[in-house]
Amino acid sequence: MVSVIKRNLFLIFAISFTAQLPLTALRFVVPLYAQNYGANIFIIGLLGTIYGLVYFLSAIFFGRISDKIGHRKLAIIGVLSYAFIALSYNFFNNLYEFLLGRALEGISNAMIWPSLEALTSETGGPNKENALFLYTISWSVASSISPYVASILIKYGVIYPLIFSSFSSILTFIFLLFPKKIESGEFQKKNNGFSLIFDIVIPMLLYGFSSSIFYSFFSVYGKNSGFGETGAGLIGAFYGIFLSLAFISGWLLSNRINSRYLMISGYFMEITSLILLLNHSFIISLIISSILGFGVGFVYFSVLMNIFRSFHANIGSKTGIFESSIGFGYVIGPLVSGIPSSLGYLLPWLVIGLFSIFVFTISIFYAKKLKIL
Repeated sequence: MVSVIKRNLFLIFAISFTAQLPLTALRFVVPLYAQNYGANIFIIGLLGTIYGLVYFLSAIFFGRISDKIGHRKLAIIGVLSYAFIALSYNFFNNLYEFLLGRALEGISNAMIWPSLEALTSETGGPNKENALFLYTISWSVASSISPYVASILIKYGVIYPLIFSSFSSILTFIFLLFPKKIESGEFQKKNNGFSLIFDIVIPMLLYGFSSSIFYSFFSVYGKNSGFGETGAGLIGAFYGIFLSLAFISGWLLSNRINSRYLMISGYFMEITSLILLLNHSFIISLIISSILGFGVGFVYFSVLMNIFRSFHANIGSKTGIFESSIGFGYVIGPLVSGIPSSLGYLLPWLVIGLFSIFVFTISIFYAKKLKIL
């Protein structure tokens, strides 16, 4: 039994890691590739919005489907289709095809991520906190590595990050063949009543809103600010590194601090994006990106931990709501941030800051209502 749990935990790490690599690589490469075909800030934002809209509409549906047909089966279908989609970008030569590609990415990822989260719950063994930690830290490490790898590969041609993405998806498929289901473990529940709106929808809406804006625009923002593709890749890497550090911190604090404190702290960190309106030098951009990554990391880990603690059956439907809320953030974030204005590629940072102030404020009032502040 112990050996099965250890093997499953290794596989959870490997699956999450290899599944995230292509997602983050394509987020970096596609906006740059599309810009070569004349995409302006509005089209760059629309690429993110199309992905988010399809993901938002699909995630709840596929979360329920995964409960019926099996989480592993649906995840396999998703990663194999993603391997094909990644390579297909090499044959695109107009902006309509890029929009189609992002839509297909949304469908594939809606199959993958709710299924992987549910699979983590059912194969992680009695200590689900450890399984959740490995799942989150794994994909966050991948998200810190992938943009920088993509920024190096793209110098030799767009096809190379696309091959890298496709190969990573195939590795995910191989790892998915081996985990074994284990009897569900239990979390020690420590939170005041679970709220679907305040414990899943609003925090994951902010997560999707902020992270989609970052990933939709940071590569082009970095290039247009004179940092170059490598500098932009480094900004993306630091965002991912501090996302990982947030997951580590959240795991260490999860039994000591109410998860809503972690969420509210994450909301506050996102407000720092407004600093980039005053100073957007490379060093300041690196620091603020790191804070933004840490903030959304706190939010993501706290919410998923609450789901694992509160639900032990039909978890795919709950992770479907989780991912669909992210998807809705993916819809509105890039769409609003892509509105042409005199601020240009500084507008996304203003949008993140203002929306974070709103979410922070209503969450403070809700926390006071529950008497946890």
